[in-house]
Amino acid sequence: MENNIFIIIFLIFIGFTARDLLFGYERNTSAKEVDTEGDNTHNYKKEIPSMTFKAQPNGPTLKILYCYSCGYKRAFDEYSTLITDRFPDLNIMGDNYTPGMARSKLVQLLSVLKLVLMALLMANINPFTFLNVNTPGVWHWMTQHKMYACLMLFFLSNTLESQLMSSGAFEIFYNDVPVWSKLTTGRIPSPPEMFEIIDNQNKLYANQLNLDLHS
Repeated sequence: MENNIFIIIFLIFIGFTARDLLFGYERNTSAKEVDTEGDNTHNYKKEIPSMTFKAQPNGPTLKILYCYSCGYKRAFDEYSTLITDRFPDLNIMGDNYTPGMARSKLVQLLSVLKLVLMALLMANINPFTFLNVNTPGVWHWMTQHKMYACLMLFFLSNTLESQLMSSGAFEIFYNDVPVWSKLTTGRIPSPPEMFEIIDNQNKLYANQLNLDLHS
């Protein structure tokens, strides 16, 4: 009976871990790598799908890269509604911001390590014998308390992964040009500040269009 419970828990762990590994984490997007027409830098699976509101292909684009694990998706949704109401011709896009390739790879490594350790525990395989080293006491405890050990590995790994992927970012780009960075300022702009930024950028955009028409 106990072995059946272990197997069920292990299968649940495999399901969660497989989901993480299959969908993966997005690659870091810098200011120079914000999506442009014909850009192929985002041809990979994303954990968080991008969002677009009232896209106008020929109009200016405001893109916000936010920290999904920080809960900033809600702030993005609220700003999108406010901005769309005031600037209906503005193309608003959102994406998850990841803190770099190194952290993403480390998170993937932790996910794989978590799965491997749980598999070893369930199969009663001692990896230290293959390394010709003394088995630490913690491994003996884990083999004697497999259920608690698997739970501990699962939640500890998930906590570390969440911390590693938490960037605290709320980066704003107007036509691929950075106009606000929470990583730099330490805060999200207030609605009046956001409107002022967009107003100024719209004026510059309109002036550039006039120059292009008369050139």
